[in-house]
Amino acid sequence: MRWDSLYIGGLGSYLPSTVETAADAVTAGRLTHEELEKSRQVSAAVGQPEESAPVMAVRAGRVALEEYGAEHPTEASPELIVHAVALHTGLEAWNGGAYIGNELGFPETLAIEIRNTCAGSIVGIDLLARRLDNEGYGILTASDVWRLPMFDRWATDSGLAYGDAGAAIVLTRSAGPFQVLSTALTQNSRFEQMHRGNAPLDLPEYREPLPFSMRARSANYARTYGLESFWKANAEGLQRSVDQALDDAGIDLAALRAWSVPHFGETLLRRQCLEPLGLAPTDTTSRFGSQIGHTGAADPLLGLQHLRSESTLTPGDHVALIGIGAGFTWGCAVLRYHG
Repeated sequence: MRWDSLYIGGLGSYLPSTVETAADAVTAGRLTHEELEKSRQVSAAVGQPEESAPVMAVRAGRVALEEYGAEHPTEASPELIVHAVALHTGLEAWNGGAYIGNELGFPETLAIEIRNTCAGSIVGIDLLARRLDNEGYGILTASDVWRLPMFDRWATDSGLAYGDAGAAIVLTRSAGPFQVLSTALTQNSRFEQMHRGNAPLDLPEYREPLPFSMRARSANYARTYGLESFWKANAEGLQRSVDQALDDAGIDLAALRAWSVPHFGETLLRRQCLEPLGLAPTDTTSRFGSQIGHTGAADPLLGLQHLRSESTLTPGDHVALIGIGAGFTWGCAVLRYHG
């Protein structure tokens, strides 16, 4: 979808100050040398007990709102608050999005949660863009923590390590440092079982030993169906999203200055994202990802903040945000940096 007069008016991120290194994880027996060779992960951001996923989303949201308010003072409430989450907001039978909206000072704004896992930020931008009127603004937050006993950031999955973080944007029709030119989403739900495997759907995590194993689910799927059809569908789905987003933005692949990609481990990122698009790691935020880990839906927004903070971008540069989510959802957003 092509968007006219759509901007990121504020961008915020929250990264815990604590990190765990891959070397320490190997020493502790939580990470094998084989898995480290696959991921080449350096370290992962680790939140303290008080740094829950919703709290990190609120902290990132306040930073984004502060930047937006500095240029666009307003007493109006946002039209919609969208919170993207992959794992857990901390409590069952609870709307974490409502908590985020209330803590940000907008208790009467509709707040929703979406669970398109690691494609959530791209889905959220697309949803907000379709909702905003010519004068309004909306807020997107994304956050997750990957904490024992439920989830072992080093061992629950294979080929990547997980990091705790939050990110947020204010999306507006007025102006901002990034103009959103287009978004494109591709869905193929035939592969939802990739992350389900043979697991039942009656809350097995609450009766079986923890941490649960995403690795076992994927292995069950591979034994039953093989992986050739998935890798083919992945390449096609990702390429379709990127091609559509570039076409709607009116630019070609060569015009992109940088790519903010999922923080997958080295081998998985190459197979799932870089090779289908013909990218080199240096074209992307992969080095940054190797330092903080895969944070879920926040990855592309954190990568965008990293590109800006490192002065990698100059006004006029184009950036692509990539999201790949279980289900399976592939998403791309094309931005132009205004400085």
